[in-house]
Parts: sequence; C-alpha cells; structure tokens
Amino acid sequence: MTDILLIQPPVSFRNKAWENDIIPDCPPLGLLYLAATVENLGLSAKIVDAIDGSYSLQNILETIKQETPKVVGITAMTMNIKGAVQLAKILKENIAYDIKIALGGPHISADPTIIDRYPYFDFGITGEADITFPMLVRKTVDCLDEVYGLYKGEIPFDLDAIPYPARHLINFDVYKKRNFWANAIFATRGCPYHCIFCSIPAMSKKVRYRTPNNIVNEMEDAYQLTGIKYFVFIDDALTIKKSFVHELCAEMRSLSFKPKWEAQSRINYVDDELLKVMKRAGCHKLIFGVESGSERIRNDIIHKKITNKQIEFATSLCWKNSIAPDHYLMLGFPTESKEDLYETVNCPLRFKPNIIGVHLTMPLPGSPLFQDAIKNGIIEEDVIDKFIRGEYGETYKGAWPYYIPKGITYEELIKARSEAYKKFYLRPGYIIKRVFKDIKSFTRLRFDIRHGLSLLLRGSSADDTTI
Repeated sequence: MTDILLIQPPVSFRNKAWENDIIPDCPPLGLLYLAATVENLGLSAKIVDAIDGSYSLQNILETIKQETPKVVGITAMTMNIKGAVQLAKILKENIAYDIKIALGGPHISADPTIIDRYPYFDFGITGEADITFPMLVRKTVDCLDEVYGLYKGEIPFDLDAIPYPARHLINFDVYKKRNFWANAIFATRGCPYHCIFCSIPAMSKKVRYRTPNNIVNEMEDAYQLTGIKYFVFIDDALTIKKSFVHELCAEMRSLSFKPKWEAQSRINYVDDELLKVMKRAGCHKLIFGVESGSERIRNDIIHKKITNKQIEFATSLCWKNSIAPDHYLMLGFPTESKEDLYETVNCPLRFKPNIIGVHLTMPLPGSPLFQDAIKNGIIEEDVIDKFIRGEYGETYKGAWPYYIPKGITYEELIKARSEAYKKFYLRPGYIIKRVFKDIKSFTRLRFDIRHGLSLLLRGSSADDTTI
C-alpha cells in the first residue's frame, strides 16, 4: 500500500506519438521533490514515470488497484497535458473507492481553468508545489478538510528547507536503458527575464538561491546513490549572480569525487575569470539560448537583449577555457522575414559553437507569443482543447502548432532547419574532429552515427522533437 502515487504521463496513451519525441533520460526531478516532501510527513510515496510510453492506462490502473493510494498527483507540461487528461478520466471512471486526483506542473500554471474544463481532476496547484502539495495531502489523508478546486502554490523562499529529491524511489536500471548519464540538480529557482516565447513559469520570477553547502551535499548524496559523477544544473541561468557561482565552485572542492557538470547560462553573464573558476570546479559545458541570428528579431521581438559581438566574445571565452559552448536557435517569430530566417541558418558558422539545436517556435500557453499568435490568427483560441482532442494529427503530426510568420510557410521553416544542421554538422573539419573523439567512446560513436544518418535522411537532428 502506498499513500501517494505521483505520475508523469506520456504525450498520449492512445498512440505512439511519444516515439517521435525526446524521451528524458533523467528521472522527473519535480516529482522526486514532491515525493520527498510527502515522506517528510511520514507518508509513503511511489513514482510512475510513464513519459516514454512504457506504461499503458491498464498498467497504471492495475498499479493503483494494488497500491490503493489516497492521492494521485499528475504532473504535466503542455507537451503531455493530453496524456494527463486521458489518465485522469480513466481513473475517475474505473477506480471504485474515493481517490483524489491532483494536477500540477507547468501547464496548469499557464492554463488554470483546465480543471474546470476537464473535471476529472479534484484539485490543481499552480506555481511551485513544495509547500502547498504536502499541506493538501495531509488534509486529504487525515480527512481534515475537503480539498477541491484550484490552489496557488506558496513560493518557497528558503530553498535549503526543501528536502533533497527522493532519488531512492527510482529504479535506475530503467533509466540506464534510456542512456541515463547525469544527475539533474537545481541550484537556483526563478528567472527575471521576459523572453516572448517563455510561458508563465511554474516557478516564481524572483531568483532564489540554495546555499552552496546544501547543493554540494546533495551532489555527494546523488553520487553515492547512482555512482554518476556528471551533473546537469537545470537552472534557467546559473551564472546570473557571479559571486554565488564562485562560492559554489569553491564548495565543490569538499566533494569526495571530482565532478563534471554543465549548466545553462546567458551570454552576458560570463567572463574570463568566472569561466576559469568554473572549469577548475569541473564545468564541462555551457548552454546558451542564442535564439536568432538576427539582432532585430533577437532583441526587438524576443527581448533577449544580447548582441552578436557579445555572443562571439562569450563563445570564444568558453573555448579559451576548454568549456564547450552549445547554442540553441529557434525559427519562426513575429515579423520574421526569409532574410532573418537565413541569418539564423548561417549564424553558427559565424559564432562557432560546439553543437547547435535548431527548433521551430511553439506559441505556448502563458507566453506573450501565445497571445500574439491568437491575435494574428496563427493559432485558434481553443488550441489547447483541440490539441487534447487530437485535432492536429494531419497538420502537425499530433504535435502542438508552430508559429508560422506571415510570408513564410511551414515547409520553408523545415527546409531552413535542415539547411542549418547540414551546414554546421556536415563540414569536413567538424566531421574529422568528431571522428577523433568517437575513437575513444563507443557511446559517442553510436550517437554520432544516428545523428549523421538523421541529418542525411531527414535533414534534422536525431534529438529533434515535434513538440
């Protein structure tokens, strides 16, 4: 018997759309945090990670009948909100005893009325749930109060007070089959920026920090449990406060092992001194959201506020300090012309990153771009419900609609993405460099063969997703 069952659903239970998506190779960190808060109440928790399609609805029903949880918590991004609705509906129709079904995660934070439109959910939580979810669980389990409707998650300001993610609940053998290679970890929460494509975040925009000692102690615990020395900091921008990063890197010296790690950063928040310190502490890679090769689109439309010179300078500093700079780009923004499009296609040759990811822009609920797309007839007002009902099967292969700028077609965006990948990855110099690296690693060789075949056969990265 389990008190609380926490589930990450697939894109859809009714087809294999998930096969075309990127399947996360790490356990769901948000659910691991919630499981830890529940365990702190003296209750038991179990996690079902069905994102890869490995569980059918019947499998989950059988699990619930065996475990008889009092609360089922379902997390969903917009990507898998269809699967969340399918699951909640089947549970309400097939579970005989009184069971509470909760919805949390990024989607409900941007679309809070979803629990009114789909009344299979007893309650939902917007924002961060670390404080609010265990409080509601306690009330439900102890029958202290009727828990129903929408709740706004209380923002946790003392991040050290949140227990470490309950990694002990995970069967890591399952993730090793997905090429599990890194422990995911948060050092900060929140992002103060306002990029047009970013939906209202599940987290507060106010940036909050854990203490370096608290972070490093979690790294030690995660390493002892998994044996993996590589960490991925999934903060929106780890380097936003340089003094904090200096302290964190200094604290990493106390670890019993030498870590390797990567993080996301902003171009304008790195300098030579900081990168030297990060490299000594084990930083292997930094991921930058460049978004567009057009300064007009990047700054006037996206509101990124970074220049081409800043991108070139930060990228060269990373190479100088033996930190790999990865760039992520997007195609399809308001007012984007074909000339703007091809500035993005060609900019990797100018900026010289380590790798690139090129994605078609999606107007996600809660973002300014979402409202722009509705206003300009790019998407319908009821796009969320049409997506849940599976009405984009023909046009977008079941995926969320893209932002197609006026004067540009979907086919032209696909062609531009293909050209960007081919121009960057099929250069003789790049191929030779990768071959020398691949000689030392069978895993890397296997990935690069898959990656190369995908570029040649369908003009996109093997890791591209349609949603």
